[in-house]
Order: sequence, then C-alpha cells, then structure tokens
Amino acid sequence: MSHWWTAGFAEGAKSKHRWKLWLNDKAATLAGSLLLQLLPIPLWAQPIAPPPAFQEGLGVWFTTVDSQVLFNDQEAKSALDFLQHNGFRRAAIPLYTGGYLYWPVPQNHNTLGVALDPQLQSPTSTRELLAAMGSLGLERVGWFEFGLMAPANAPWLEGRQNLLMQDSQGSTLWQESPGLNRVWLNPALPAVREALVDWVVDACTNLPLDVIQLDDHLGYPVRFGYDKTTLALWRQTVSGARQPQPDPSNPVWIDWRSQQVTDLLAIIRAAMASQCPQVKLSVAPNPQDFSKANYLADWGQWIRLGLVDEVVVQIYRNDPSGLAGELAQPSIQEARRRVPMRIGLLAGLQNKPKEIAKLKKEFAIVQKLGIYGIDLFFYESARQHFHEP
Repeated sequence: MSHWWTAGFAEGAKSKHRWKLWLNDKAATLAGSLLLQLLPIPLWAQPIAPPPAFQEGLGVWFTTVDSQVLFNDQEAKSALDFLQHNGFRRAAIPLYTGGYLYWPVPQNHNTLGVALDPQLQSPTSTRELLAAMGSLGLERVGWFEFGLMAPANAPWLEGRQNLLMQDSQGSTLWQESPGLNRVWLNPALPAVREALVDWVVDACTNLPLDVIQLDDHLGYPVRFGYDKTTLALWRQTVSGARQPQPDPSNPVWIDWRSQQVTDLLAIIRAAMASQCPQVKLSVAPNPQDFSKANYLADWGQWIRLGLVDEVVVQIYRNDPSGLAGELAQPSIQEARRRVPMRIGLLAGLQNKPKEIAKLKKEFAIVQKLGIYGIDLFFYESARQHFHEP
C-alpha cells in the first residue's frame, strides 16, 4: 500500500553512521566537582550499510495523556493495527513520565521508590506491548520523557526536598502550564545520577528495546541552579569565585551548568555501553539554540563527543516556514554530518488538531532536504491524518 507520506522516502540516503563507545574505565566524578573523567573513551563514527529495518520511515510517540494505549489492551491492539496498516516503522513508549514508572523496577534499581502507574492493567503491560511491537518489526523506543523533571506533589519526593533544584529566590517550583507545577531533580547529587542511570540500565537490560530516548528534560530550566550543592561546586571554579551569584543568563554560568547535564549523559552512555551495548541511545530535543538557552541541553556537544547514536529534533511549528528556517540552521547541518537525524513534527493536540495540508507541506520540506525519518507527536492526533485499518 502506498501512503501520502512516502512520496520522497525512496530517494533516501543509503548509508548511516553507527557510533561505538569503547570504555577501559567507568566515568568517574572528580573530587569536589561534577566534571567527569572518561578514561579513556576513544569515539569515532564508522559509516556502515543500514540494517534492513528501522533506518528510515515514519515513527510516532505514544503518550499517557489523552490516550489509553498503555492502559487498555484493546486500545493497544488497535494502535498496532493502525501503525502496521499505515506503514509506520517505529514507536516510542513512555517509561518514566508524570512521576510514574511503566515497568516493574526492583528496589535496588529504584532507590527513590517511584511507583508503577496504577492505570496499567498489569505490571507486564508495557513489556507485552513492546513484545507485540517487535513481532510486527517495529523499532521499539523506550522514552524517559520526564528526565530530571517530576510532579511537585509526587509522593516519593516527600521528605526529599534536598534532591531538588532551586531558583535564585529559593523556590523549587516550575510551572509547566497553568495549574501544573513541576520540580527538577539535581544532577549534581550522586543519589539523583544513580537513580536515573539505574532506571535506564534496568530498562535496557530487562525490556525488549531497540532504543533508549531522552529529551530536553535531561537538562533543567535555565533559572535553576541556585541550590547549595550546585552553587558550592560553581564557586570552586575561577569564574564562580569571581561571580558567586551569577545571573541565570550569564553565558559562562550557562556553559558550566550545561556541562553538568553533559556529564550526566556521559555516565548514562557509559552504563549502557557496559550493560546493553546493542541498545541505541537517542535524544529528542528542541532546536539547539533554544534547547541550550532554556534547558541547558547542549545536544550539539553530545553529538560531537559521540555520546548519542541519533538525534530526533522536535520542531513543532504552526507555520511551515518556521520549520524550514529551523532546518536551515548550521547546528542541524553539522549534526546531520555526524549522526542519523530524524525530525519530530507535531501532528496536532487533542484540543488543537493540525490541518492535513500543513502536515503534508511539513513532510515535503523535511524530505526535500534528504531527511527521511519523521516522528509524529502524538499517536492520537496522528490518527486523523491516516487511514484506519
């Protein structure tokens, strides 16, 4: 069956890069600092012929909001029928979002005591969905959507305020939208780093996954970083001694905090290379300038350091010309030369559907540049643009 979105896919590039990470020593934290020694980590790209599946085509993100796919067996079956009928090649499933986990993690890998989402029909629901996806040849992406973020009222944070980031006024709260308060775990703390790494390792070793995916939420909003731990580390630096209480937008302060996030990703990469080297590490951030300036996520550096296997740049725009402008940015061109790139497009929201003509134009803009991997956010809104089985 041919689909409207496949028009430009046949002309796709036939070679990709696979990034390998050789580790003789584990990433270690310097005394009194979060900066890492990776001893040694030779990294380089090796062009290879693409495997028969997963390298091109259409993907989709499943969500736990405005969707029942993860919570209802019949909805899950309908979703997989839909993906297969319309030629989708991959799908991302949330593994940590909304303050819940979506697979059972043993206590020794879940020191924060984060609970399973009670909406799951059984503890094995996510594993069963992933297995069904694999039987259909879909690439299975485990998405740590919340990263360092958590709901402000998460029960497992009770009595753990010391784990949270603070802004310059001492507040830990960040409003994602009206009435939706979030907090951010502090990557400067060993307990936080270990918790996130343990989740990732447990997922990539115990679930049938092809990819682990992180996004901007691996970083944190630029107005944070004024807790005692982070400031103490900053003040040990030359710049920190000169500016002990920097402005949130200070470029040196931004660079230093973004390096903390990069260090955390390096630990995750090292752990995956050791425990599940067959599973790819993907990041799905906003465009580079926005991502670093707002969430301290310098994914251009992540790519240059060889820390990720692919990047899925989320470019959600109402005007297709805005998409074209973002795709023309030098950061996009540099990243494409180094790792496989996909583009994340907004298919619409529950209360704000996107016109099919706009989405088709966006597909054409992306494909014209020779980018043939496109992921849609999200499944429920994407359905209106495709045929039902």
